[in-house]
Amino acid sequence: MSVDFKAVLSDLTSMATTFHDQATDYRNLHAQVAPPVVSGGDPGLDDAIKEVAHLILGLHIGFADRLDDHGDKVAYARDSFHRHDVDVHGVFEDLMVEEG
Repeated sequence: MSVDFKAVLSDLTSMATTFHDQATDYRNLHAQVAPPVVSGGDPGLDDAIKEVAHLILGLHIGFADRLDDHGDKVAYARDSFHRHDVDVHGVFEDLMVEEG
């Protein structure tokens, strides 16, 4: 295995690990992103605040999921590169798979 090949595999491994680690770290911020909702004194206002809090939490979780998805794609590209000895262009094709 050539030095360049090992470098590409190492970079892809590092990138996949970083995406997964950052997704975990981002999920661990849950308490800071979704603090307990306090009463505003008006039931309508309370409901609106709760809905906005749920939307923010949903975006937070969705972003962490996207980070994990990117880590999975990079890991797949790395594994494909390693198994099939595809060229660098093939790795980028694996990374840019159309979402359906």
